[in-house]
Amino acid sequence: MSMVGKLIKVSVIIPVYNVEEYIHQCLDSIVNQTLKELEIILIDDRSPDKSKLVYEKFAAKDSRIIVIHNEKNIGQGFSRNKGIDIAKGEYIAFIDPDDWVDLDFFEKLYDAAIQNNANIAKTERKKVHPNGRITKESTLNKYIKKQTKKNVPLFLLFGYEHTTAIYKRDIIVKNNVKYAEINNAQDNVFLLEAAYFAKSIALVSGTFYYYRQHSLSSSAIRNQDYFDCMLKYMEIHINFINKHEMDKAHYDLSFLKAFNATNRRFKLLKKNPELNDYKRQYVTKIYNTLTLYKYDMAYLVDIIAYGFKYQRYSMFLRDLKKKPIATLLKLFIRPKQRSPQQS
Repeated sequence: MSMVGKLIKVSVIIPVYNVEEYIHQCLDSIVNQTLKELEIILIDDRSPDKSKLVYEKFAAKDSRIIVIHNEKNIGQGFSRNKGIDIAKGEYIAFIDPDDWVDLDFFEKLYDAAIQNNANIAKTERKKVHPNGRITKESTLNKYIKKQTKKNVPLFLLFGYEHTTAIYKRDIIVKNNVKYAEINNAQDNVFLLEAAYFAKSIALVSGTFYYYRQHSLSSSAIRNQDYFDCMLKYMEIHINFINKHEMDKAHYDLSFLKAFNATNRRFKLLKKNPELNDYKRQYVTKIYNTLTLYKYDMAYLVDIIAYGFKYQRYSMFLRDLKKKPIATLLKLFIRPKQRSPQQS
């Protein structure tokens, strides 16, 4: 099927690495979409397995497939950015090569985007467990719908499930929206920026993205690089909101969103005895990042202290000044929550 001279409605970007077991199902679901005006960009990230043998068979039969070969392994974020640079579609989509989508996935998303004049159209995803069981995973669409009615900005709502959506290419390119060039959490950075600049979204139901869980998935690996990436994500996130205009209340919520994402990973870090020596370094870096907050730090500390062991915020401030790292380490061990009225 040739797309020469035809409008490309959606550019589908797929980074490929070590997925020989899954990529056939992924590509089969893409090339057989009911929406035919697709451009399928495969970025082979120096995959050492037999993935190439699979995608070459698809490429030989479908002229819509473009294959890019990286000179070295550069990771998913870099690879997706290379796809963005060459994409020609009205909209851009990102599919992971170990996942798949329903056959009407892009048709429903594209139609919703056009009918609603939306810069983003998003559907829902289902989780595919290692035993093959499929479950509906989240209610993010319902949450976005409910909160946008309350005039909550989109960048505070759409922070994960980046592969369940299509994005207006002009908005992405004009604002130089890219995936962070780190091995984990690069999609969080992309969504922060894409949702900030796009602002409008159409929510779709009845078609699904199938998100596969397996041990080789990058999201399943919890080594030191994973935690370093979370720290880098927090820094990138905060630097972005420091540079762009928004209400202070929205700024605070976005700041705390990044902080809490890094905070939650500390619980995972505590479960890894091999990284015991790294824990203090992790918390030290979080403390240093808190200094990027551009308003009154005492106010921020009040918010963070809420629900933790300190009955009085003044006590928390005093301890934070005297022993910042030790105090934050205690804070990360979350005790029973208490309300401000109990303080």
